Amino acid sequence: MRSRKRIAATAVICIVFFALAYFALYLPFYKFGPESYATSLKKVFSIEYIKTILPLFIITVISTLGIILTAYIRNAIMKKSRSNAYMYSKRGHGNAPTQKPALFMILRWLTMILFSFMMIWGGLLFGLRSTNISLPVFSCPANNVQMTESSCYFLSHPKDLFEELPLKNIIIFYVSTLLFIVLLGRVMCGFLCPMGLIQDVMDKLRKKTKVKGISPNEKMYSAFVPIKWFMVLLFFGIGFIGGNFCNFCPAITVSPILAGIGVSLYVSGFLMIFVLIGGFFKRRLFCNICPLGFIVGLFHKVSLFRIRKDCQACTECGACYEACPMGIKTIYTEREKTDVTEASCIMCGECIRCCPEDNALSLTCAGKKLFTASRKNVMSGYAPNRKRG
Repeated sequence: MRSRKRIAATAVICIVFFALAYFALYLPFYKFGPESYATSLKKVFSIEYIKTILPLFIITVISTLGIILTAYIRNAIMKKSRSNAYMYSKRGHGNAPTQKPALFMILRWLTMILFSFMMIWGGLLFGLRSTNISLPVFSCPANNVQMTESSCYFLSHPKDLFEELPLKNIIIFYVSTLLFIVLLGRVMCGFLCPMGLIQDVMDKLRKKTKVKGISPNEKMYSAFVPIKWFMVLLFFGIGFIGGNFCNFCPAITVSPILAGIGVSLYVSGFLMIFVLIGGFFKRRLFCNICPLGFIVGLFHKVSLFRIRKDCQACTECGACYEACPMGIKTIYTEREKTDVTEASCIMCGECIRCCPEDNALSLTCAGKKLFTASRKNVMSGYAPNRKRG
């Protein structure tokens, strides 16, 4: 019965996306600007630049209205039916008690902010750009002034790769991409990806505004599976039929526009609205269906970064499962293996940050511990509450 439902759900999703793809060919979400305004710093402050970022402003306004409307409708439903209240809570997957920030988490945020800034404006400000080395993260390749290329375009358009680049550049492309995947794995998702930063910022905004987040369950994560597989098939397959994955990628709505580069938004504009609204209520929603993250995750067994577990120290409290924005359950259920690294793990460190047992969980690089669970750090979040009491 479950398999039939999943097949039906996959079929419906495919029909919807293909319908959107058909209309995207004739009806752009928003078309604006010439090919590029980002040729000098002077134009960043020009009227043309303001016109260029207008679509991003429109997306932000629509997303804000969508968040307000969603929160209002959800609260109205909860008032009418208390039975639905269990679906929503301040704590849930990807959410955890406020506590004193660990140095590791501070460094993660600083790295995400710095990398995103350099990917968007680095080439424009410093005139530095590497056209051969590619990072497998969603830093939009349409932004032709970023410092380092993203590998997503040529991975989803292999025909263009072999037709446009000489053999030497093709070899450098694959070697650099595989090298970063092996060395970093999905650390790139948790530390480098600009789309990850956007979603984490949305999660912070929700917490600051004290809006209750949606607490996902296993059914929700199961629903993500057919969507993720469709995105993967779309990522690899659309180029062979003359399509363009960039028309579906929400990343194109951010990096090029902020750099002052004019592009046309098709289905990608609508998907970015979905990412912003969904990311507000469910942390790292897009990461659960991201095709590039899935590709990187396939190599998780050879990555230098690992999540380690001391099963003897684990008390089965489930805090790691509640905190995980990717809904990884094995990190909580595993009772024998020390290596609990999963393909979907983005190495954000939330499970370690929320683990109340010393050394029960740790993030390692080449066998050396970088971040370890600490009871002291977890209890720091409850100190203010005890003082008030």
